[in-house]
Amino acid sequence: MGLLFNMALANYKPEKVSILICSKNRREMLESLVKDLQQKSSDYFVEIVVVEESDTELPILGVKYIRHPVSNRGFGYARNLALKHASSDILVFVDDDCNVQYGWLKKLIQPLVADNRVLGVQGGVTVPDQSNIIGWAESILGFPGGGIKRIVEARGINIETKEISTLNCAYRRKAIDVVGGFDDRFKLGGEDYILAKQVSNIGKCLFVPSALVSHESRGNFRKIWTWFVRRGQAEAKVIQSRIYKNANYRSIIRGSFVIKLALMILAGIFIPNFLTYPLIIIILIYGFIIYARYFKIWRNSQASIGAFLILPVVKSTMDLATDYGRLKGIIHR
Repeated sequence: MGLLFNMALANYKPEKVSILICSKNRREMLESLVKDLQQKSSDYFVEIVVVEESDTELPILGVKYIRHPVSNRGFGYARNLALKHASSDILVFVDDDCNVQYGWLKKLIQPLVADNRVLGVQGGVTVPDQSNIIGWAESILGFPGGGIKRIVEARGINIETKEISTLNCAYRRKAIDVVGGFDDRFKLGGEDYILAKQVSNIGKCLFVPSALVSHESRGNFRKIWTWFVRRGQAEAKVIQSRIYKNANYRSIIRGSFVIKLALMILAGIFIPNFLTYPLIIIILIYGFIIYARYFKIWRNSQASIGAFLILPVVKSTMDLATDYGRLKGIIHR
């Protein structure tokens, strides 16, 4: 399938690009992003498609505006609705709480224009400069969309990937059509994860670190907890669907923070005085691991020392919330 698909794309030159935005309860951010996109020049004719989940019809001047009633049908449904109304061969997705940087669109779709083997592209994601230390810590840890961590590790080079998030990406329409669009069974997320895996099975996908957007950070522990509980639930649903063989219960066991913590406790029994000071020793070991793993990422970012120091607390919150979400997803099938 991949060979025939690429042959059909030979000498392909796009004339128009559709930018697709799905939104709910973030009208101010949505309008700000649309205005920014409309003011930025492009080498291509740009069509902006907005799908808003709302009970009130509030069209935005200069865009294709599609409203659907509040029904909690999920991300996949909204993205498929946007696909239905887009008219271009190149489809760009960006979240409503993002700010796009200068030259973003050209850098994002350039690999699709230059190489007909490329079917999908993920751009770099950072946080606004004014983010607090928790927000910077999120990005250093790789969230969302790989965060600063992914950008630093790419070292300015476009690299092949199977990980694409719709918060900042572009696909060829034909590729999405071949795999059948987004799976709208995943109401809590995971639909873009599955689509990326399916598209990368028929052609090349790239991570382009220079195609930058800044994404609004959660910035506090309550929002991080809610976000990662949902991510854990979505992961459980993806596993239960059995669509992607590498997503299975073994991957949950390998990635479980609670299981790793239990193993640390078992290992700690052999450490002198562990039984006297178990919590302090576990915290020290865990902190050392996190600081060692993310030191280079922090050093190459613009984050303050405060963001670096708080990493273990933010990471453990993310991991505990994910495990809780996984459990909820497994129990409530």
